Amino acid sequence: MTTTESETTADRFGLNDRPRRSQGLAGLARKSTAAADSVALTLDTLPDPSIAASSDQPLTDADRKDLAVCESVIRSHHASYWMTGKALDAVANRHLYRAEYPTFEALLEDWDVTLADSSRMRRGWPLAARLLPDVPKLTRSHVEALLPIVEQYGVEAAATLHGLLREALPKVTAKAIAEVVRELPGPQSGGDPAEQIREQAEKALTEPDQDQGETDESIDAALQQAVARKARQLADDLKRGRIPRRELNRTLAEAFADPDDTRVYQALVRWAKDRSASQQ
Repeated sequence: MTTTESETTADRFGLNDRPRRSQGLAGLARKSTAAADSVALTLDTLPDPSIAASSDQPLTDADRKDLAVCESVIRSHHASYWMTGKALDAVANRHLYRAEYPTFEALLEDWDVTLADSSRMRRGWPLAARLLPDVPKLTRSHVEALLPIVEQYGVEAAATLHGLLREALPKVTAKAIAEVVRELPGPQSGGDPAEQIREQAEKALTEPDQDQGETDESIDAALQQAVARKARQLADDLKRGRIPRRELNRTLAEAFADPDDTRVYQALVRWAKDRSASQQ
């Protein structure tokens, strides 16, 4: 998306249809501080949100410098979704707003950032920081689709799920992530959450879809195990980490019905005739 030098975070989040306060993001954009301008802004160089702070003590010089950096990120159209999230987290957790605002919500209102947007960005940046080394082109939609996993299992488990899906799927999309997330039963007591995610996700990806009419009576356990072994062999032959059962079923159906390439159809006809002859 193309942005202009005057575009602010409020513009990027579709908030420019609301009246601007003089001290909002547009006002912040007109501010210039040597502390903020001299900082090379990356996720690693942003102020740490976990530093202990008191809400009733005056801001120190270090606090003011960190606040200037956070303001610079939040008002800048160069700031990424997760950088803005970390900056907001630092301002909120360390009460860096306390010199000018009674509450963090008051600051958000003045900066034209909704509480919902702020919450999503603050929850998402730790996962983004964990995934970015492995997924440089990580998208906001992927992070937001994984937020339920972050909340229930933790950041490492969410990163594990994303890694598993990168192995299993030809292309990871936010929709695919959300589908798997909906099928997970939730964290179990005891055990490592990342390992729980791995086991639960592999089960969701490879087991038959019961809601499509496939039951234990229609496909017995031995056949299910045989299909699972063949699916793993196919993944190895294709140099894939995993092939989800849904993808396998769809691929077989497409190959069977392909009007331009009848090899699978003809092979199934031969297999069915040979099986019928052997049973007579």
